[in-house]
Amino acid sequence: MGEWLELPVSEEELNDCMRRIGIDGEEYEEYFITDYETDVDGLEIGEYSNLENLNDLAELLESLTEYDLKKVSSIIEWQGLELSEAIENLDNYNLNESVTNDEELGEYWLFESGCYEIPENLVPYIDCEKFGRELAMNGNGFMSNNGWIEEY
Repeated sequence: MGEWLELPVSEEELNDCMRRIGIDGEEYEEYFITDYETDVDGLEIGEYSNLENLNDLAELLESLTEYDLKKVSSIIEWQGLELSEAIENLDNYNLNESVTNDEELGEYWLFESGCYEIPENLVPYIDCEKFGRELAMNGNGFMSNNGWIEEY
């Protein structure tokens, strides 16, 4: 017998669910997860994941903004961190959602970041895509599904 459970839930709701599927803590103590759905890219949930821990993570995720959720997703995609570790290190990263390819990365750094002052007459001769590709290969960032993410 099984049941879908949408996290986060209260402790009472979790205990009620366990009772409904036959987990009584005495004769039947174990459960396993056969299927799950998540909006967090890279989140892996195993058959024997602890439901209390998953519930705590769901509460943390619920408190994040949409931007921070994308940032967490991108950190996991790039660094392969566990979800809780990605959330803990959220402030160490910046996500630029408007940068989705090498050319946009080059344009951002050359013209929008304020790092360079390029005379107008030289702009037509600059290969933004090549510059962006070089930054992507040698920089401290990653082109994620949500845009360019970099570590401070």
